[in-house]
Amino acid sequence: MVLLYISYDGMLEPLGQSQVLSYLRQIAKHNTVALLSYEKRRDLKDRGRLAPLTRELQAAAIRWRWLRYHKWPSLLATGYDVLRGIMVGIILCRRHRVRVVHARGYVASVIAVCLKRCCGTRFIFDMRAFWADEKVDAGHWSTRSLAYRLAKRWERRFFEEADAVVSLTAEGIAAFPTLGYRIPSDRPIVVVPTCVDLDRFVPGPKDPELLAQLGLRHVTVVGCVGNTGNWYLRDWILRYLAFVCGRLPNVKVLLVTREDHARLTAEAVAAGVPRDRLVLTQAPFEKMPAYLRLLDLAVFFRKLRFSKQGSLAAKLGELLASGVPVVINEGIGDAGALIRRERVGLVLSEVSVSAFETTFEDVARLLQDPLCQRRCRQVAERHFDLRMGVGRYLELYRCLNGSDEPKEGEG
Repeated sequence: MVLLYISYDGMLEPLGQSQVLSYLRQIAKHNTVALLSYEKRRDLKDRGRLAPLTRELQAAAIRWRWLRYHKWPSLLATGYDVLRGIMVGIILCRRHRVRVVHARGYVASVIAVCLKRCCGTRFIFDMRAFWADEKVDAGHWSTRSLAYRLAKRWERRFFEEADAVVSLTAEGIAAFPTLGYRIPSDRPIVVVPTCVDLDRFVPGPKDPELLAQLGLRHVTVVGCVGNTGNWYLRDWILRYLAFVCGRLPNVKVLLVTREDHARLTAEAVAAGVPRDRLVLTQAPFEKMPAYLRLLDLAVFFRKLRFSKQGSLAAKLGELLASGVPVVINEGIGDAGALIRRERVGLVLSEVSVSAFETTFEDVARLLQDPLCQRRCRQVAERHFDLRMGVGRYLELYRCLNGSDEPKEGEG
C-alpha cells in the first residue's frame, strides 16, 4: 500500500522529528510512504541540516517533498499553502498510486479532503486537538471571525467525511458528541498518544560533561523542557520552580528551550528564582535525551480549555521514558489519572501558592523515592511506546486498504 502523510509542521523542527519522523521511519518498513511537509524559512536556511535529513529519508525509503511555509497575512498565507499542497498532493497521489492520505491536523486535512474527492483516496483525520477553538482560546480569533467560521465548517467535513479519526486522548473522543456532527457509527476512531522512541529516551546516569558544562554537579535539578509560553502557564511554572528553590537546599533550575533566553531569565528572576540557581540552555533534537536525564523533577502547567482536550504534550512521554517524574496541573488530557494511579508525579487540583504548600511534602518524598525512576520508565513502556503507536497506525492503514476500492472522484 502507498501512504501519503501530510504535515503542516516541518520535519526540520523538533516536533516534526519527534512526532512524525519517529513514526514514519517504522511505518516505511511496512508501506511505501510519501511525505509532504511545510518547512519554515529559518530552518531551510540551515543547509547543514536540510541535506543530511534529505539523504536520511531517502535511505529510509520515505519520499519527502517539502513546501515552504508562509505565515503572513495569516488567512491568505494559509490558503496559498493549501492550494499548493492540493496541486502537489494530486501529483503525488497519481504518480505513486496513493491509497491512503494521513493528514496531521486541520490544515493538512483540508488538502486531504480535496484529494479524496479528486483522487479517490482514503482520508485519516489525525486531529491533534480542536484547532479552531484553540485559536479562539489563544485570543487569535473570535467566534464571529471569518477564519473561525471557515475552520469550523471544514472541521465538520473532516469529522463527517474522514474514513478514520485519530485522537491523542480518550478525553478528546469523549467530547465528540458535543460538537453536533454526524459522525458515522461505524467510523474507526483510534487513540494514539504522543509516543516515544524508548530506545532513544532511556533512564541512566547524568552526563558528567553536561553537568560540568552547565554547573549542575552535586545538586538536585528541577526544571522544564520545551515551550513554556502559548498554552503553558509560564508565570506559574516559574513561580513553582522558585517555590521549590525556596524550600529545598542545593537545588538548581534548568530550562531547556529555544525561547528567548534573555526574556525568560528576566521573568524567572522576577518570579523569585535566584539568578545564581538558574540555568538556561537549548539542545538539538538528537541530544535531548541526555538533557532530560539531567532532571530530577520536571514541571509544566497548561491552560485549561475545551480545545486542548484532544491534545497531550509530547514531553510527558519523553520525560517518563527517561525516568523523570513530573508535576502538572489537572486537566492535561488523560495525564492526570495516569500520573496519580502510577505514582510517577504529582497532579495539582489547582495552580496556586496554597496548592504548592499543601503538596510540598509529596514532592519531597517523590525526590527521595528510589523506585520512582523505575516506575516512570514502566509507565512509558506500557502507555507511550512508539511501537504501540506505530502498530495502531498500521492496523488502521490495513483496515482502510482492505475496504472497497475507492473510485476516482468518490465522495
